[in-house]
Amino acid sequence: MAMAIRAKQFTGRHMLASLAAFFGVILGVNLTLAYFASSTFSGLVVANGYVASQSFGGGLARAKAQAALGWNVAMSHAEDRVRLTFADSQRQKLRGLMITGRLSRPAAQRFDQALTFTDTGAGVYAAPASLSPGLWEVEIDANGAGVPGYHKIFRFVVKG
Repeated sequence: MAMAIRAKQFTGRHMLASLAAFFGVILGVNLTLAYFASSTFSGLVVANGYVASQSFGGGLARAKAQAALGWNVAMSHAEDRVRLTFADSQRQKLRGLMITGRLSRPAAQRFDQALTFTDTGAGVYAAPASLSPGLWEVEIDANGAGVPGYHKIFRFVVKG
């Protein structure tokens, strides 16, 4: 008894399903990569990567010297002000520092603001600032207390 085995045919519906699955996977991967690319961009941009790489060793040495100081620097903010608190390794408040800074959005330059901090006493320094909701970055440079330069970057979110 010979049974006839019917061969399955590849129809137009199969082709449509194959093409939909193929392009669906490509679209899904592209959307996922686009999401991660836009949500994780730090905003760090240098004009010339090669030149920036040449000064990396010097920057690393300065960072190690700065870490050896053991300073405790804290940043807080209000809607109209940025405050910094400086203390040395023995938790003594640092006074008499000259502090300048820059307040910016990580990915947009139009909100950049120059900050000039004034000593308000007890190791606290304040600068007026205009903060709207979103991600901000404060980059500060401090001189004084026998230290030629102290550099730090704070990144924070203003709730809206």
